[in-house]
Amino acid sequence: MGDRTYSRREFVCHSASCAAHVGLMAAVAPFWSRTLWAAQERFPVVASEAWGRLERVGEGIWALVSDPLRDRATLCNGGIIAGRSGVVIVEAFASDAGSRWMAERAAELTGRAPTHVVLTHYHGDHTGGLSGVTALGSPEILATPVTRDLVMERNQGAPSAILDRVQPLDTIRPTEIDLGDRSLIVVPRRGHTNSDITIQLLDPSVVFCGDLVWNRMFPNYVDATPSRLTQAVQLIRAGDASTYVPGHGPLADNTAMDRYIGLLQDVETAARRAIERGMTAQEAGAEYRLPAGLQEWTLFNPVYFERAIGAWMNELGTP
Repeated sequence: MGDRTYSRREFVCHSASCAAHVGLMAAVAPFWSRTLWAAQERFPVVASEAWGRLERVGEGIWALVSDPLRDRATLCNGGIIAGRSGVVIVEAFASDAGSRWMAERAAELTGRAPTHVVLTHYHGDHTGGLSGVTALGSPEILATPVTRDLVMERNQGAPSAILDRVQPLDTIRPTEIDLGDRSLIVVPRRGHTNSDITIQLLDPSVVFCGDLVWNRMFPNYVDATPSRLTQAVQLIRAGDASTYVPGHGPLADNTAMDRYIGLLQDVETAARRAIERGMTAQEAGAEYRLPAGLQEWTLFNPVYFERAIGAWMNELGTP
């Protein structure tokens, strides 16, 4: 599948997303960075393809860890959550082929077609496969109004018939999705974009974080409000979950979350220092280095340092 041809709609969806750089990854990423996705020992793998692996993180809960260095079918992470009265897929992924694969795995693992699809935000690598995720039926699509509207606006060829029936999520109060023997709590947040959500489960304690959280990969600040991003991640971490499913990168625990928060704070410090020194975002980005202990983190595109520091400069009033 790594050599498959993508439609223009899929390409445009990808180029508008937080993983728009993936066309360069395989060429420029050092060999050691690819090993970030190659092995894990914490959870059993129930399905594996070039684009990623599906890990069983609890009874009726599976997390997809996408490997964008090898294949672009899914690009982002997501998952499947099953209860007595429903099956939820988290994210619509980057392509119809990738989301269809997830819907098929959901049916295979649970014996039922998906009943719900929840979108964490509007970027194309999380929403480009809306047509594929509905391949086995007509699941209820849940997203914030901003997510729905921006998918329609930004993604050329977005399936309007599907988007027109999106069930809007509350952007102020949490929403409960009742699956009979378990509930999912959808929490509205902001930071990576102005319309993020997380999905929380209590038993076991798992949080699907969307792109508010990245693990072993430097985050993309393309639509970020940096102070809100840090605050949102700190609030997620305060819940002391056992497992965090980041938007990109391997599954995380509390130690990984603490490292990530430290990275976000380090970027802020670098931006404030650059302002004091009268530097541009480009100059500060070229000078920036990952903190000690995070040198193994993957940087997909050198512009990400500049973009992150520039986002802080814009927020602090120094464009």
